[in-house]
Amino acid sequence: MNAPPQTSGRGGPVRAFAVLVAVLSLAASLRPGVAASPALADAQAVYDRAAPAVAVVQVVRDGRNGIGTGFAIAREGLLLTAAHVARRAEEVTVEFPDGRLLRATLKGYDARRDLALLAVRPPAPLPTLEVVGGPVRAGEPVVVIGAPRGRAGVMTTGEVTAPRVSLPGLARDILVRVSASVAPGNSGGPVLNRQGQVIGLVIAGTWADGGGALAVAGDVILATLPALREGARVERAWIGVAGETVTPLLARQRHLATERGALIREVVPDSPAAAADLRPDDVIVALDGIPIATWTDLLVAVGEREPGRRVQLAIVRGGTRLEVAVTLGVRP
Repeated sequence: MNAPPQTSGRGGPVRAFAVLVAVLSLAASLRPGVAASPALADAQAVYDRAAPAVAVVQVVRDGRNGIGTGFAIAREGLLLTAAHVARRAEEVTVEFPDGRLLRATLKGYDARRDLALLAVRPPAPLPTLEVVGGPVRAGEPVVVIGAPRGRAGVMTTGEVTAPRVSLPGLARDILVRVSASVAPGNSGGPVLNRQGQVIGLVIAGTWADGGGALAVAGDVILATLPALREGARVERAWIGVAGETVTPLLARQRHLATERGALIREVVPDSPAAAADLRPDDVIVALDGIPIATWTDLLVAVGEREPGRRVQLAIVRGGTRLEVAVTLGVRP
């Protein structure tokens, strides 16, 4: 487990929950099909066209029930959702607004882009949504449809606030930030433009700017889809530590020999970090020669590398600088 990351990009730093995390309480939940934003006068029409293709995704993982959202992209039975919703699930079912409840299989996923493709066998062709990859602009109105807190078919509205941002631990610059409010259960839901086309897939909510959502951009979805159709299994890299950014105050409190870096608070048993003999109170100050000044720097550096890669960490232990080799594992 890692500390909550920050987002960064042309839209500026933003605090955000990570890909499996809970998101902001729904600040502007609506009855199905009721628009909230005067900036999108045709929100009702967008909802009416899109909602039949949006399904509630129910999963069982480690004996526990979970919920997310997905949307159909092929009439014969293909749906997109977030990888963190479906990747480790033992059972997946999808329920459409018309009452169809279908067992789904995981066809492929890309955890570095938080995308997953589900396959179902519908008794009749599914209504579908079109994913588009054109540029989006700040201020563009959007509609988000999902199942926040398990409430199926809820719509929120807002606008694009940043067309390209990053979330540490994921591939760089793949996200769109929007102001539409979301909550747990929205993950995997579509972000729609005024034509009812998908320009993003929700993966997380943000605390900044009064709430909102982070979504994988449409062009990223389109670029990833061929591999998902072929059964791709793309994992995120993992060291297996939890910690925080070193500050001058923290350095004094804990008698650290450096005032910059990523302080390890906890080492996960049987993790790559444990195998490399990393210890609590070690401070990571570089990875493969790249300076690590904050915990976010560490998340970004690890997220840009593939599992199985051997990396060289520079750490400060006590007053001694050491070089430690770590073979990155797969994030659980």
